[in-house]
Amino acid sequence: MALMPNVYNPNMAAILNSELSIFRKFIHIPSYVKHPTGNIEAINFITSHLESIGFKIQIRGDELSEQPTIVAKYLGHKSNRKVVIYGHYDVALVKDSKNWVSDDPFTLEEVEGRVYGRGIADNKGPLLSRIQAITELIKSDKPVPQILWLIQGEEEIIEGERVAHKVFKNEIPSFGANLYIEETGFNDLVTNEQIAFLWSRSVPEKQLYKWHSLLNNSLNQPRIEFRHLNKLNGIEACPLLSNLPQNSIYIGFGPNDKLHNIHQDNESLAKSKLLQHKNQFKKFITLFAEATDVE
Repeated sequence: MALMPNVYNPNMAAILNSELSIFRKFIHIPSYVKHPTGNIEAINFITSHLESIGFKIQIRGDELSEQPTIVAKYLGHKSNRKVVIYGHYDVALVKDSKNWVSDDPFTLEEVEGRVYGRGIADNKGPLLSRIQAITELIKSDKPVPQILWLIQGEEEIIEGERVAHKVFKNEIPSFGANLYIEETGFNDLVTNEQIAFLWSRSVPEKQLYKWHSLLNNSLNQPRIEFRHLNKLNGIEACPLLSNLPQNSIYIGFGPNDKLHNIHQDNESLAKSKLLQHKNQFKKFITLFAEATDVE
């Protein structure tokens, strides 16, 4: 039987642009340190989306910081599993807007298959993809685990005490999850492999093999590495890594790669990887909610 030729779908570009429209809105919010309105706008953007799908929201640390932590909780549906998801809504300062491919770093611009904008890689792109994934999952009536979503606003602050550490220190033990998902992951552009981080403070690598099938089925055979995501200011500066329980499981995956230029001019992600992350995250959460062989 003859193979059918590839057929161009004239609506595909419009569909992809439509999917990016919500990212444009989020990137357009200038949620960098000390901006008079940007961080409040980012908080409202996130919480309105999460509240609309059943999350209970608390803003913690707003009496001490202009960039407080969002604590969002979902009770779960048809699943008694628990997961903590980490992210942040603040973005790095722009060093020189003249060096960007767009006239405004806070206007999402697509160039040769990559989307450029401050915060698209760190961390607004992955964060919003995950919000979309959970939204679709909840609306599908499929099992959803209990979720504690900790979204801080001080990731890019490198000096002084940050309220997020106290918030995480209080919220993580009381929720009692064993699985913690990092803000993003990485992709190897040389080998074209997706990298998944699988790590624990105290569980040896060889005892984490049971998580391999979940990652393989969700991400299509990634390269699994026993480590955590590199942090600019080290583990202790990260409220998630510094507060991980001893026997907990840490997993990281996402659309980032070595061209993402986080903290630099022309921050970007591959559009295909960004849009793919939503589907991968949705599949991972679904399989975790239904899993019987991981603890």
